[in-house]
Amino acid sequence: MSKDLRKYLTPKIIARAVANNEPLVSTDKLGSLPFEMKPYRHAIPTFMHGKKITFTDKQTESNNRIRKAVFPNVIYRFVYSRMLDMNIYARLTTTALYEMERRGGFDEYVMTIGKGKCGDEKAEMYKKLVEEAFVKKGAEVQKADAELVEGYGDEYTSTVKEFQRKFTSLTTKRKGNYL
Repeated sequence: MSKDLRKYLTPKIIARAVANNEPLVSTDKLGSLPFEMKPYRHAIPTFMHGKKITFTDKQTESNNRIRKAVFPNVIYRFVYSRMLDMNIYARLTTTALYEMERRGGFDEYVMTIGKGKCGDEKAEMYKKLVEEAFVKKGAEVQKADAELVEGYGDEYTSTVKEFQRKFTSLTTKRKGNYL
């Protein structure tokens, strides 16, 4: 949502829109998009990692309650998918970006998050594409990763191999989104 539009919307209007799940509070409107990308806004996947618009109340000294809408911190970034071998321009929250780093990359993040953590149907589409690519060539990519880290020492190599083993067992059993 552009900052110009936010100053005309009252928290009451935003709260009503959130309750009714209206397009006013769509994640497509969050964050500032570069001008060149505006025509392609509808094709950008959104990874919110469960974040949404929330509200806070503040009580003044004269007992007036002030309600304020709090928007999630949304950024636009290129994320690289090793399984698809492509850069994906995505709208994501800083929490989702942190989780991507923590889990080892975009592919691992997408394959281990639950359905509610994705933002929209375009994100679900990328999740499905990455899962299909993992079935086809996941072992080859993991083998190449293991070869890359062999020069870093035995401890680091064993940690990477252990993580790959755990990741493979989680994705094949579909047990959940915890690593």
